[in-house]
Amino acid sequence: MLLLTMMGVLEVPLTEDAGAVSTSPSPVALADSAASAQGITNPEIAAGDALFKSNCAQCHAADEVVVGPALAGISRRRPEKWVVAWVKNSSKLVASGDEYAVKIFNQYQKQQMPSFQLTDEEIRQILLYIDDNAPVSNTTSTGKTVSLQAVYCQ
Repeated sequence: MLLLTMMGVLEVPLTEDAGAVSTSPSPVALADSAASAQGITNPEIAAGDALFKSNCAQCHAADEVVVGPALAGISRRRPEKWVVAWVKNSSKLVASGDEYAVKIFNQYQKQQMPSFQLTDEEIRQILLYIDDNAPVSNTTSTGKTVSLQAVYCQ
């Protein structure tokens, strides 16, 4: 139990009843566990930040349409394999008849996204950066919370 407490998996309340141990993990422990399980590290996110700024930011933002669509929630909309194929050669994906690729191509005035010579790992780092930094919801003037995915990326 001491080891679990030191790792942040168990919390020891700072009350008079110090003998009681909570088995609820702290939010920090949950986030750390999820990040560790996914293999996410800060250097990967930092690399994704640099790659995004040098390759993507001219045409994309996380939560607003620039030349291309907002990228918040892209990991939930499309599988990583699809995103890799799109980034490497979007015109090939459109030409293949991929329904989502054709829809995006048409939605953005048939503006062709340039092909990038990025590795699969570099594209994954960009996705990690987007997921780590993109807002995933917004509150409307009516007080309702809506997904930016629903607003920007239909």
